[in-house]
Amino acid sequence: MKDSEFVKALKEMKLRYPEGEITNYNPEKGYGFITSEKGEKIFFFLPEVDTMGCRADDIRKGVRVGFDVSLTSKGRRSSRIKVLG
Repeated sequence: MKDSEFVKALKEMKLRYPEGEITNYNPEKGYGFITSEKGEKIFFFLPEVDTMGCRADDIRKGVRVGFDVSLTSKGRRSSRIKVLG
């Protein structure tokens, strides 16, 4: 199957999710913070983590993740989080 022109353009631009590291996580409350590669601390909720292929205990301090950022009334929040390793 051939890539569409749109898919080709995305590949050429090498678009990717921002990446960072979980620097604080409270499993009892189900939330924490990710520090981005730029040093920004961004809040996240556990339901935003794509847990396909990982266990709940894989979500802990020091884990590398890729994520999207949403702007909410309370500030920036991570969404669509994927564990990288």
